[in-house]
Amino acid sequence: MTDPDFGPPTEVEPISETRSEEKIRFGLSGNLQRLALVTGIAQFSMSIWAWQFGIFLEGSVNHLWQIGLTFSIGTFAMIVGYAISGTIADYIGRKNAMIFAFIPMFSGLIALRFFPVWPLIPIEYGIIQIGWAFILIMTSAMPADEIAQTSGVNAARTFNMVLLPAFLIDGLSPVIAGLLLNAGYVAGDLHLLAAIGALVAMIATSARVRESLGQDIIEKAKAGSMFALRGLGRNFWIFAAGMFGFVFVMNFAFPYMGNLVVNEWGVSESMYAIAWGAWSFTCVILMYGVGSATDRNIKLALIAGIFSTAVIVGLFAYGTSFQDLIVLNILLAAPIVIWSGAEKTLAINGVSIEMKGRALGTYQLLMSSTRLVGQFIGALLWDHFGSLRTVYGISSIAGMILVVGLTYALMKIKLEYRGESASLATSE
Repeated sequence: MTDPDFGPPTEVEPISETRSEEKIRFGLSGNLQRLALVTGIAQFSMSIWAWQFGIFLEGSVNHLWQIGLTFSIGTFAMIVGYAISGTIADYIGRKNAMIFAFIPMFSGLIALRFFPVWPLIPIEYGIIQIGWAFILIMTSAMPADEIAQTSGVNAARTFNMVLLPAFLIDGLSPVIAGLLLNAGYVAGDLHLLAAIGALVAMIATSARVRESLGQDIIEKAKAGSMFALRGLGRNFWIFAAGMFGFVFVMNFAFPYMGNLVVNEWGVSESMYAIAWGAWSFTCVILMYGVGSATDRNIKLALIAGIFSTAVIVGLFAYGTSFQDLIVLNILLAAPIVIWSGAEKTLAINGVSIEMKGRALGTYQLLMSSTRLVGQFIGALLWDHFGSLRTVYGISSIAGMILVVGLTYALMKIKLEYRGESASLATSE
C-alpha cells in the first residue's frame, strides 16, 4: 500500500556503524543515550542562570533598550553559530563540533562571572550563545543521522527523547538556582557554576560520545558546496517560510517572561523558578507519548501545537499569581513538545544525509533571525505601552492569525518520511 503524500523511498547511505550489543532504550540507541546524558549536562550550563538573565540585566543596566540590545546581540551571535555549525559539523563530524562548542560557552560564562558590567555583558552573552548554537545543532544532527537509517520512523519521538534529560535538568536547575539565591548567593555564582558544568560536559563528550557521521559521508560533504542552499530542497524552504512569521511574533514576548511574572505579576524569583521547573517536568512526562502521537500525523500535530502556543501566550497577559503561572506553564508543555519534535523532523524532510547538518543550521539561523528583530521590537513595545501584558496580547493575536499561513505551507509540503497519515497533504 502506498501513500500519495510520500515520495519514493530514497537510498540511505550508511553512517557510522552502531554496535550490535547496544540495547535500545526509550527509543534511543546506546550512542544517542550517551548523547542525551551529555546534553543534560550542557543544559545545566544554561538553565542554572538563563531563566533569570532578564531579571539580572534589569538590575545591571540603566535603560530598557539595553536589555533588548543585549538579547539581540546574543541572538545575532547565535545566528552566526547556526550559520557555521551545520557546515562545520558536516565537514569535521558531529562529535568534534560539539567538543568545540563548549570552549566559547566556558569562556563567556567565566567572563560574565568576573566582569558583569556594561558594555561587556552583551559581548560575554554573545560568546556564550555562539557555543550554545553549536550544541543545539549537534543534539539534532546526531539523531538525524540515525533517523536517516530508518527512513524517518518515529523521527519526532527520537528528537524529543534525546532532549529528555535536558528538559529534566531544565526543570531542576532553576529550582536549585532559586534556593541558592535565597541562601545569599548572587547571579555571578550561578554563572561560575554553569562554567564548571560546561567543562564537565566537554570532557564527557570527548570520552563517551561516538561520532555518528561516517567518514565517507564527511568526504562527500567536503566535496560539495559549503553553502548549497538550493540543495536543501523545495520542502525545506516552504516549511521555513511557513514558520518564519509565527516565530517572529512569539519573540515579542518569550524573552521577557521573567520580567512579566516577577515585576508585573508580583511572583518572587524563587517561585518563578519552581514554575519553570513545573513546565520542564511536564515536558519530560509527555515527551515519549506526545512524540509518538506527533509522528502519526506530524502536520496536523504541528498546527495544533502552534495554535495552542499562541492562545496560551495570550493568557499570560491576564495572570496575577503563582497559581496562574503553574497552570499556564503546565498547559504550555504539550504544545512545546509537539513543536520541538515536529519542526526538526520537517526541517530535514527530504534533505540528503550529507546536507542534514546544514539544513538544521540554516533552519535555526532563519528562525533566530526573527528573534534578533522580534525581541528588540518587544522591548520597544514594552517601553511604549509601559506593560508587558500588552506585548503578550499583541504577540498572541498575531500568532493565531499567522497559523493560517503555516497551515497553507504544510499543505504544499510533500513528506518523504514514512509512518504517518496524509492529512493536510496534497498529492503531486
